[in-house]
Amino acid sequence: MHPSHKTPVWLGKMLNYEYWPIWFFYIPIGVYITYLALKARSATFFTGVNPSIKDSGIIRYSKFSILEMIPEIVKPKGILVKSGEDIKSLPDFVSFPIIAKPDMGERGKGVSILHNMKELKEYSYKIRQDFIIQEFCDLPHEAAIFYVKKPSESGGRITSFTTKEFLHVIGNGRQNIGQLMSTTFRARLQMQRMSPEFLKRIPVNEEYVKIESIGNHNRGTRFINSNHLISDKLVTVFDDISKKIDGFYYGRYDLKFNTIEELEEGKKFKIVELNGINSEPVHIYDQQTGLLTAYRDFFTHIRYMYEISKENKARGIKRTAVFEFWINIFRGKG
Repeated sequence: MHPSHKTPVWLGKMLNYEYWPIWFFYIPIGVYITYLALKARSATFFTGVNPSIKDSGIIRYSKFSILEMIPEIVKPKGILVKSGEDIKSLPDFVSFPIIAKPDMGERGKGVSILHNMKELKEYSYKIRQDFIIQEFCDLPHEAAIFYVKKPSESGGRITSFTTKEFLHVIGNGRQNIGQLMSTTFRARLQMQRMSPEFLKRIPVNEEYVKIESIGNHNRGTRFINSNHLISDKLVTVFDDISKKIDGFYYGRYDLKFNTIEELEEGKKFKIVELNGINSEPVHIYDQQTGLLTAYRDFFTHIRYMYEISKENKARGIKRTAVFEFWINIFRGKG
C-alpha cells in the first residue's frame, strides 16, 4: 500500500514495508540463515562465499580494497584517505565536485558530494575514519545489479536489476519547494533535512528540481524493480567483469550509466561500488514487488549464498572461525 501525503508518518511507515525497521524486516531472514547454518554445521558458513573479500563482505570490510579489484576502465578514479591524514590538495586525476564515503560503511551513511577543499577538510575532520574520495560521475541514471555465480559454473547470472528514481519535484510556478514536497509521503519524510531557503524557492512551471543527488533509500530515492530489463547482453557484460575479480561469486554492483542500450553494450557506465554478502537485492523495496515476493526473492539469494559456500568448502576454501569472526567485530578490526 502506498501512503498518501496526508497519511500520518507512523501509519505510513507501518503500512509500507519499505520503511520498516531493518531489524524487524530481517526477522524471517535471520531465521532462514540460522536454519542454513545448522544445515551447514557452521555458524559462519557465509564467510566462505567470496574468498577474495574479508569475511566475504559481511561487515567491516574495506570498500576501497574491493574497488581496487575492479577493472580500471569501468570504475571512477579515486583514492583512499587515511584517518587523520592532512589533505592539502586533490591528486591531479580527480577534481571537484567529488564523492566522499566511509571506507567501511553501510546503507549510504556518510556519503557526501563535496565541492571544494573547505568542505573536504570539514568532512575529513567530522568522519574521523578512513574514507574514499571518488570522482563524481555525472551520468544520468543509477542502478543496482546483483550478480551470482557458483564456482562450478562457467557463467553467472543477474538475479536482481534495480533502477533508481532520485527524489525530486516538478515546479508549477505557484508553489514553493516545501509545498511541493509536502504532496508526497516519500518527500515529506525528507523535508527536515532541507534548508529553509531551499524550501521557500518557487520553481518555474515544469522545472525539474532534484532534491537529493545521492541515490540511497534513506535519502528518499525510490528503488524500481527493473528485473524485466535483465537480458543476455547485460549478463555477458557483468560476467566478463566478474570473472576478472578473482574469488568473487556473490554481490551487488552499484553503478551509474547513460542508457540501458549502452549498458548492454558495455559502454558509458561506471561501477561506483561493489558490495559482498551483506548486499540486498534491492528491487524488493519497490512496493510493486509485494512483501511475499520480496521475501521469496531474498530467500532465493540467501540460498545461493549457502550453495556457493558449500562448493567453496569442497574446494578447500576455509571459513572464518566463529571466535575469530566475533573478536574481529567486537574489536572493530578492518
